[in-house]
Amino acid sequence: MIQILGIILLVGGLIAALVGVQDAFGMRERAARLFLGRFTRRTLALLIGGGVAALIGLILMTSKM
Repeated sequence: MIQILGIILLVGGLIAALVGVQDAFGMRERAARLFLGRFTRRTLALLIGGGVAALIGLILMTSKM
């Protein structure tokens, strides 16, 4: 059961991170970086949240319970 949750978190996290990377190179994000000098909250949430979810999913998949 824990490994199934790990797989779901890993796949979901990777998808969220990929959407964040795609969003980072979009036209709206480029304009925001030009004026704000940083990524928008949505892009940061997708990148960081997706990375953390994927990492937790990987840890759960490899744990021996």
